[in-house]
Amino acid sequence: MTLFKSLKLAVALGAMAAASTAAAQPAIERTVKVAPGGLYEIIFNPADNDVYIAAIGPRGAQNAAVIARHDGRTLAAETPISVAANPLFGLGFNSRTQVLYGTDTRGGVVSAIDLRTGNIVGTIRHGEGAPHLREVVIDEAANRAYASVVGMAARGDNPASPNQIWVINGANQSLDRAITVETDGLTGIALDAQRNRIFGTGMSSNEVVVVDLATDRVTHRWPTTTERPTNIVYDAPGNRLFVASQGTGDLAVINATDGSVIRKVPTGEGALSVAFNPAVRQIYVANRTAGTVTIVNSDTYEVVANLQTGTFPQTIAIDRATNAVYVTNKARGLPRGAPAGTPVPEDPAGDTLVLIRP
Repeated sequence: MTLFKSLKLAVALGAMAAASTAAAQPAIERTVKVAPGGLYEIIFNPADNDVYIAAIGPRGAQNAAVIARHDGRTLAAETPISVAANPLFGLGFNSRTQVLYGTDTRGGVVSAIDLRTGNIVGTIRHGEGAPHLREVVIDEAANRAYASVVGMAARGDNPASPNQIWVINGANQSLDRAITVETDGLTGIALDAQRNRIFGTGMSSNEVVVVDLATDRVTHRWPTTTERPTNIVYDAPGNRLFVASQGTGDLAVINATDGSVIRKVPTGEGALSVAFNPAVRQIYVANRTAGTVTIVNSDTYEVVANLQTGTFPQTIAIDRATNAVYVTNKARGLPRGAPAGTPVPEDPAGDTLVLIRP
């Protein structure tokens, strides 16, 4: 073969490989069951390449709650961490200190767990009763954790219980202060560490609020033009907010300077959680009721894929080194108030961990 023909063949093969890569679509690579079930939030730990999942067990189960641990490459189960004393639902992780923060929504407690040892190194409480703690976000550089408290007025339980953000000092795992946030149903939170502010969703008031952490005051209120906005992510380089709304089943893209809505993208019924990977320019939305994860191009806002991941997709974690995406799916369980001893229904597509390749 002549040199010219060899070069021509190499160019052709390269073009074919490039076309194949461009045509590749996000796909589910692997799915496994996670014991003991009752799955909520998930984080990825780059130090050991494992995923950690809040798993409280099926409804009515006693002392079954753990932080499940699975290998991030094979999804094989590893030794879990027991959190039976304070079952955890929401998770936030400081990869610098290797401390995992979890919210006991029922008990009103934030637990701090050292993942190097599996030991609980802090238990943070505040106020009377059991505040409805939900989301945790981390400022790794400042070694702080922020936890959202959903005011009970939004649930009709206790009108006097305020929406709050707890500021936790990671050096000694103590509460620095509790910020009262004037909104209706504070749910998701996202941190802008550079500008020292937090964005929060008012699920009942259909808004995003901006909290200045220097003054602990709400400086802006922006309508999402959606219903029941739940989880929120801040894109610092793009100065955008990505908001998943359960009521309208969509993703709202919001300008983080003036609150204007840039785009709304229908994703699926019960849009609950959202994650963003700028490296591959993809936004991920877990649609809990639809049972899907929608992948959206962050430049064009076009839907790249809708993947059927399981019964109730809950939350999403990303391995920033490999761009792997992990999704937890909760199972159909017993209805509230079911008599003791009622068998838990079988749900093959529930209580699963799913690995997606973008």
